[in-house]
Amino acid sequence: MAQTDSPDALLTAAIQDLRAAADLLAERLGPIGRRVTNPGLCHALGELIVQARHASAALAATGRGAGGPENGWMKGALDDAARDTEHVLSGPLLDQALAGAVRKGQAASVTAYETAIALARAQRQDDLAGELDQLRARDAAARDELGGLIERLAGV
Repeated sequence: MAQTDSPDALLTAAIQDLRAAADLLAERLGPIGRRVTNPGLCHALGELIVQARHASAALAATGRGAGGPENGWMKGALDDAARDTEHVLSGPLLDQALAGAVRKGQAASVTAYETAIALARAQRQDDLAGELDQLRARDAAARDELGGLIERLAGV
């Protein structure tokens, strides 16, 4: 694997990383979500799959999204969720655990978008930064929605 050696290459790597995360989420969240019992959480996860597919397409459309390695932070969050389906009693406890695991992935995604936005702005690619910020805002809203669902499921 070649070293990233310029600001432009770093921006491309950041966008590839975001696309890899969106692809993993779209691919793996469905089977995990089938274990959910709460209708609100089930709906939120379904919307998140649609959102991930949209993000992947939008990131590919930048011309920078193809290639790159598997996304480690989203894989870790989804691995945690898959493990929870095996070790946490089905029902409200599992729903809380799954919402938390997916929320971790969304929080990491928001941070990764913020990095990519800063890299785009530093290169005066304001249109790209704006597109990335719209995707970041969607992930931030999903993260916050999952946080609210966790609180409601926990009876807070």
